[in-house]
Amino acid sequence: MKSLVVASIAALLPIAVHAQDHLTETLTPAPRPYPYAILDIQPGAKAMEAASMFGERMMLILVPEQIALRVENGEGRAFALTFDQKLVTQGVGLHTRMGRDPYAEITATLATEAMGGRVLQIRRTIREPNENLPEPAALIAQLEERYDPPSKRNGSGATWAWGEDGFIPDLDGQPLHEITTIDQRGTRKTTQYRPCTSYSQGAEYRFRQHRETPIMPRCTALFSVGFKGGAQLSTVSFSLTDFDLIRQHVAEVDRQIIEALSSDAPVAPSDMDL
Repeated sequence: MKSLVVASIAALLPIAVHAQDHLTETLTPAPRPYPYAILDIQPGAKAMEAASMFGERMMLILVPEQIALRVENGEGRAFALTFDQKLVTQGVGLHTRMGRDPYAEITATLATEAMGGRVLQIRRTIREPNENLPEPAALIAQLEERYDPPSKRNGSGATWAWGEDGFIPDLDGQPLHEITTIDQRGTRKTTQYRPCTSYSQGAEYRFRQHRETPIMPRCTALFSVGFKGGAQLSTVSFSLTDFDLIRQHVAEVDRQIIEALSSDAPVAPSDMDL
């Protein structure tokens, strides 16, 4: 198959896209091996279940954020898909975050229908007057009581990492691993890394015909908490990302799109006014 070109547009409102294609649900997440959760929701949860729990616990309304995805091959065939990529907090945007007023928000990044639209990543942010928030040390102590000491402490924040062999007690003290990648020109490159220490991959799906860089190899999940203090208001943020689910999802969606665009089935003529 010839090279593919991808274009995607994110929007907060439904997007009108002609000739919609579909993905087949083939992935059902197994129970997650780690204990971390945000408001009792873990990645792998159904979107409606997560929205209901977040709404009940934080008194927030979550609305879907859609994205349109279109992939074309060199022969003019196209695969077009619109899906809910995130659940976002209604009424919270850049103006709110850049302002000086208290606010709370939840963002849940979702899989496509290939994984039933389930949660891949959860982020929670709270900005409140200092008297309404715990001291950073007290918050870390509460999390340590629940999840044991973190894999890494960083200022007022902490990270708990889960790898292929379970909890990683010392994130920076792990032995180095090697991985060899091959780019589109066939050039091989070997690099060293420590699992879960390179946080460069998001949960949002973007099509790539050739994925040279693997998604967080040997890392299952990262849970982190951060605290940004101010004179009157402070901000607490939580993040939980499941890279095992992200890898499964990306591989399956890539496969289905490439398979659809590789079909030799005849194309029906259009009815454009010529």
